[in-house]
Amino acid sequence: MRKIILASKSPRRKELLSQIVEDFEIKVSTSKEKRPIFVSNKKVPVYLAKQKAKEVFKSNKDAIVIGADTVVIVNNEILGKPKDKQDVRRMITMLSDNTHIVVTGVYIISKEYRKSFSSITKVTFRKMSEQEIDEYCLLDTVYDKAGAYAIQSEAKQYITKIEGDYNNVVGLPIDELKKYLY
Repeated sequence: MRKIILASKSPRRKELLSQIVEDFEIKVSTSKEKRPIFVSNKKVPVYLAKQKAKEVFKSNKDAIVIGADTVVIVNNEILGKPKDKQDVRRMITMLSDNTHIVVTGVYIISKEYRKSFSSITKVTFRKMSEQEIDEYCLLDTVYDKAGAYAIQSEAKQYITKIEGDYNNVVGLPIDELKKYLY
């Protein structure tokens, strides 16, 4: 079997991919993520995943390279990784008592083929009190996550409903990815 490379430094993606692929490498893309204005919000994750995968593929032409990117979209705004505590507060306040979508884009590239897809999951947060938001903003673990939350840890107590693929929200829709790898 050909070498598989995950073009991501996300420990969550690494853990998810290990559930469907026994042996793979991690090579982090050094390309600067640029969100183009001409691409719709729902298509941004595939666009960024493609950038990452193609950059890693340049020096790994005999491999299958997988790129992925996840965004949180609420009220038609992409919530990236928060810059500071104020940004965490802004994002969590937007998510509180609201339903948003999480879109993960995946791009797979090898010598023989190129394939992209995206997975969309709806997530609903319950209304959070001001005290809960204040306490949430003190967490150090939310700064490397789109939308300032991880469904599998600090935010799970606030989530009341998930419609779609749970693993997509974590960062890699492995059930769908399996279809393209095997």
